Amino acid sequence: MDSILTWMENSAPAQFILETPWAFPTLETLHFIGLILLIGSLYVVDLRFLGLARRIPLDAVLKFVPVTVLGFVINLVTGVLFLFADPFRYYPNLAFRLKMLAVLLAGLNLLWFKFSVNLDRLAADPTATPAFTLRLIAGLSLLLWTSVIVFGRLIPYLE
Repeated sequence: MDSILTWMENSAPAQFILETPWAFPTLETLHFIGLILLIGSLYVVDLRFLGLARRIPLDAVLKFVPVTVLGFVINLVTGVLFLFADPFRYYPNLAFRLKMLAVLLAGLNLLWFKFSVNLDRLAADPTATPAFTLRLIAGLSLLLWTSVIVFGRLIPYLE
């Protein structure tokens, strides 16, 4: 594993980030913007799936999904660049590992949603109480993404 981390640390992206004074603060800013887009839009969707704001049509809420995806992509790219810039700091860090585990579980939760929830049925009666499975998936999503935020904030404090 050390050879992979060394390769990351010596890569061109890592050297650019480390040698350019504005690179790291710019990445941090983009990471926070991505987080805002991801979490802000995701919470709207998940809270609707939990049964809040049932008067808002499902198709209106689902228009937030591309914003969620954009936020995730921004965070994925900036997060990978952070890792490249300082792999020996991040990889052994417990908070970083827990954050990555939470991201993985959130991804699996998304797959569960994709393959088990019938959105057409929910859209047919938008005021109906969402099924237990959908509420469970939405609750887990909120928990997991909130965990991602918490573990991310703990990274500098658990070194």
